[in-house]
Amino acid sequence: MSINELKNKKIAVLGLAREGLSTLKFLRKNKIKADVLDIRFDKNYVDKLSRYEMIFRTPGFPRLHPKLIQAEKKGSAISSHTKLFFDLCPTTIIGITGTKGKTTIASLIYEMLKTKFGKKVFLAGNIGKPALDILPKLNKNSLVVLELSSFQLQDLHKSPQVAVITNVTLDHMDPSGKFAPATHQNAFEYFKAKLNIIKHQSKKDFAVIHPSLKSKTKNIGKSKKIYPSLLSVETKLKGKHNLENIALAWQTARVLKISDKEITKAVKKFKGIEHRLEFVKKINGVDFYNDSAATNPDATLAALKAFDEPIHPVRGREGSQRASASNGVHLILGGSDKGLNYKKLAKYILKSKNIKTVALIGQIKNKLHKQIGVEKSKRFKTLKDAVLTLFKKSDKNEVVLLSPGAASFDMFQSYIHRGDEFKKLVQQLQRRR
Repeated sequence: MSINELKNKKIAVLGLAREGLSTLKFLRKNKIKADVLDIRFDKNYVDKLSRYEMIFRTPGFPRLHPKLIQAEKKGSAISSHTKLFFDLCPTTIIGITGTKGKTTIASLIYEMLKTKFGKKVFLAGNIGKPALDILPKLNKNSLVVLELSSFQLQDLHKSPQVAVITNVTLDHMDPSGKFAPATHQNAFEYFKAKLNIIKHQSKKDFAVIHPSLKSKTKNIGKSKKIYPSLLSVETKLKGKHNLENIALAWQTARVLKISDKEITKAVKKFKGIEHRLEFVKKINGVDFYNDSAATNPDATLAALKAFDEPIHPVRGREGSQRASASNGVHLILGGSDKGLNYKKLAKYILKSKNIKTVALIGQIKNKLHKQIGVEKSKRFKTLKDAVLTLFKKSDKNEVVLLSPGAASFDMFQSYIHRGDEFKKLVQQLQRRR
């Protein structure tokens, strides 16, 4: 779709959050009129969808919402911020998606590409700026690293020239079945949305995919597919899951003609992403880690394994080395309910000799308490209470880990807000007991 095709249409921007606001600004900058439909301005806004020829949907509004489907049947075209960007982008897009790890991989790829292409590389999407914000700066020689969620991919009509898919596990499920914001109705809808990133790729395109998805992806799209193995590398990142992230980013950089020397340099420098196994502080020999971005049980499981087992081998100046696990982990777990299954995580916690205590918070703390039991878990009303108690219980060389395995909206505005509050609490702890 071109800019000219949008002119003289009756257009609505559905939802005025980050992407909706960016879409509205872009349209108005190009002298295209658009109305805003948002619950903050009109409680009955969904009843007005059928009045418009073109609707730009926000990722937080379910694509299969009955009112949106009804408008589509009556002739409304359903677009989005991401779809418009794909139509107008003049250059190569490196799109990254997956349940967890996509922000780390997007950031790693961005750093790797900058070693060769410098300011020609742009980072956008769920990380960095909204995609349409960077559009005026792009030309045919640019490269765009774009982090994409399932909601952005769900009805995407084009695929990036280079696609990256991390591990895909269940997330964003709606246990109510009432089309809650930013949720999928079932696993099939979720997986289908994620794999849409490679559906429209041509034979000239590339897809770098987590090996666990080989059977599910080999016949989707026409691109050249790469399923990378783990690498032995020197890195500041903890955990096997981050080695997998590095392998995906490494192969993507190779596709884009970055040398192994330049890639290695970028990996060594990379310190990780805020709120993702982020080291906060050491107090009285106790290490505090913020993994607030772990919003499902699989992400928490990956974090625990980074501390609960011998850490991956790394290649340093003295050759292959292997670090030891921590002396003990005290975990803060819990949040709002997304209808996810915690049995696998609970089983791991109960079997682990290294996980000393589980402090449960939030809406699902009672549900988790039943699965983990009283021996290892204790319920807390606030994050502050949990942090103070675990600090008192921890011995030297042990870890206090915030890795909630759940969304944050019962107690916090976002996982970022939750992580920031955790870091504030850690900074406030007295250095002496």
